[in-house]
This record gives sequence, C-alpha cells and structure tokens, in this order.
Amino acid sequence: MIISSEKLDISKIKVIIWDLDHTFWDGIITEGEIQPIQKNIDLIKALSAHGIVNSICSKNYYDECKSKLIELGVWEYFVFPSIDWTPKTNRVIQIIKDMNLRPVNALFLDDEPANLQRVLSVDDSVMC
Repeated sequence: MIISSEKLDISKIKVIIWDLDHTFWDGIITEGEIQPIQKNIDLIKALSAHGIVNSICSKNYYDECKSKLIELGVWEYFVFPSIDWTPKTNRVIQIIKDMNLRPVNALFLDDEPANLQRVLSVDDSVMC
C-alpha cells in the first residue's frame, strides 16, 4: 500500500528508509527467527549500485538487528540506521536531515499504515 499526499515520483528518490519486521524481512526478530526476503536483499544491493542510499528506521533492539543484517551480508548497505524503541516519526525526519536531503527525496517503507500516516502528518512531502 502506498500512502502519500504527493504523487509518487521515483525519479526523486535518493534514500529509502526501511522498517525491518514484516517489511525488510518476514517475521518479528524479537519473537524468533525471521525469514529473509531475497528480493529485498537483492534490491538494496542494486539500489546502492545505482546511487540510491538505504537506511533503517525500526522499533527493535539495535544489536540483535545489526547481527542479523551482518549475517545476511547487508549491514554495510545501510547508512544512519535508527533502531530503537522510540516513535519512528521524528527518527525518519532526522535521518533525512542527517543526510542533508529534502523530504521529497525520501521514501519510507513500513508495513504499518499508522507509521506512514504519522510521518506524513509531520511532512507530507516524504513518499510513503
């Protein structure tokens, strides 16, 4: 599902900010084993090769997620990862600021529509 008040214009994307549980991989890491989604792993590698940067905004334990992403061979593809238990809204916006990008250049991917709506309520130019 795409939720955005702006028309989705993929030509503007410079960063993709990924949620992890039920988005980057199947399952919830704190509840047991997750199932990697190979097409997502391949996608971030291909995006990186084409100059699109990947980041993370996930409610999780940092060390556990980092270990899993290292095991999957993709940790090095993520910049400014934000993995903790605080609300995602401000963290997504902060990742964009830390990268010196405009919100219109960011795509936030999350399986929870409420998280997407919250980000849009702060800045509706973020693609969600």
